[in-house]
Amino acid sequence: MELGYLGPQGSHSHEAAKIYAPMAVLIPMASFYEIIQAVEEGEIDGGILPIENSTEGAVTFVMDGLLKTEKAKIVGELILPVYHNLVSLNDSIEEIDCIYSHPQAIEQCREYFRRYIPEALLIPCESTSLACAKAKRKGRNFAAIANVEAALIYDLNVLQYNIQDNFLNQTRFIIISRESSLECLCCKTSIAFTFPDDKPGALHRVLKEFADRDINLTRIESRPAKTVIGKYIFYIDFMGTPKDSIVDEALCEIKDMTVFLKILGTYSAQ
Repeated sequence: MELGYLGPQGSHSHEAAKIYAPMAVLIPMASFYEIIQAVEEGEIDGGILPIENSTEGAVTFVMDGLLKTEKAKIVGELILPVYHNLVSLNDSIEEIDCIYSHPQAIEQCREYFRRYIPEALLIPCESTSLACAKAKRKGRNFAAIANVEAALIYDLNVLQYNIQDNFLNQTRFIIISRESSLECLCCKTSIAFTFPDDKPGALHRVLKEFADRDINLTRIESRPAKTVIGKYIFYIDFMGTPKDSIVDEALCEIKDMTVFLKILGTYSAQ
């Protein structure tokens, strides 16, 4: 199995990929878009993508990207505790002027920088591991936010461990593939939908279909539909599979209420 992840080696996505599929051939890729397209076009067997974080919430590019797939589906998930560290060629925090990292990692450490390095310039880049490569190339006044493995790979010093603002920081990763997931004992299904018109109680009626059948919702998000102000796409994760009669009934009712309904995948819940 070839599994794409946001590279280079040493990123949190790389760590998640090794845990999820230790026997897979792991393929580093430059962006979430590249991973989704490679799976969609059959260039690789699967891809692992962060979709939400317990501190910063949804990874919006991934959510938007799932709407555009035709063949790739969610086939699995993994919840990974995420620990951020300040790493550099330097051995002193006082000399750090600029810090690289992925935008999500930067946001998850905002309070730390506000308190301890308020003057440092925070520079977003494609991944935490690429941030290490850039910091090393730039020199001793530069640092990165990354995990310990990345610091070892790029031969950087850890100036401060666990700088994330939330010490219960977790990221939920999804695995996408063109192949259907195997049968699962504890199934979760993800869907996305939107309404033809903005009417009072529209979302309530959808949620009622789940509540009336005692189907447990585990996540609900909304994203702009990117058309006009006030038009949204809703994402819901719930326990169950469309093969269950009560779930199938609920989805049939919801389809009649919506102008767009997409099943993003059914997979084993972690």
